[in-house]
Amino acid sequence: MEKKQKISRATMARFPIYLKALRTMGQAGKESFLSSELSEVTHIQDTTIRRDFGFLPQKETLGKRGYGYDTTHIIDALSEVLGLGLDEPIILLGVGNLGSAILKYNRWKYTVGKIVCAYDRDKNIIGERFGVEIRNIEDLESSFPKECKIAILAISEDVQSVVDRLVKLGVKGIVDFTHSHFTVPEGVEVQNVDVVVAIQELELKMKAKANEEE
Repeated sequence: MEKKQKISRATMARFPIYLKALRTMGQAGKESFLSSELSEVTHIQDTTIRRDFGFLPQKETLGKRGYGYDTTHIIDALSEVLGLGLDEPIILLGVGNLGSAILKYNRWKYTVGKIVCAYDRDKNIIGERFGVEIRNIEDLESSFPKECKIAILAISEDVQSVVDRLVKLGVKGIVDFTHSHFTVPEGVEVQNVDVVVAIQELELKMKAKANEEE
């Protein structure tokens, strides 16, 4: 039996970049592509792309010399490795200024699914915004989308209470914009998005770079 290759973290980090680019290319009707073409879109060297594709399942059937790679086959292989679905349902909690910006933001298109609905406690905004239905957060349990496993938090009040409700409904992944401390049980993943921390990290990198150049 062939020993399964271990995929490095760096390669895994590049896979979503390839996936987004290829889904966009596929939507545009491109059935095959060369590594050099994908390199132009992603700004990743074509040699790195070819090496990364060597870790994909059924790599022998993904491309042919002179023809390039089959777009659909590579998309399927990347999706299999990443465990991502194009129609992955996502919900948004909180439709204030930040939540509205998230609804309008569509750079995850062709990559990880879509926001299927949003919830807010303000009854005045219940309805529709940017093509997404806004529901009353009081109705979370009764109107929760089936098979939804990912939630985006953009709320400022009762964060732990809302998180507890999401967990009971089966949410397994939370993207957190709240800057609030909350706990989740084992098996639930949280990805924090903090602009302040990002700026601090950027400043540290800039200082380190400046010190190297001195």
